[in-house]
Amino acid sequence: MSIFEYDQEKHMRQEREQAWEEGREAGMEDKLLEQIRKKLKKGKTIPEIAEDLEEEETAIREIVEKL
Repeated sequence: MSIFEYDQEKHMRQEREQAWEEGREAGMEDKLLEQIRKKLKKGKTIPEIAEDLEEEETAIREIVEKL
């Protein structure tokens, strides 16, 4: 038996785990965008939003500029 044999089950498990993690991260980003939009609609400033969401002000500013 070769140490280079392909383990399909292991490969598929790793692919599923990676896809799940990517989906989770995308969901978190979508939620953050939704929260920022709602707070902007209420008239909050970027520093207020950053404080409310416990995020860096620069990160919030970058997101707002993309919106």
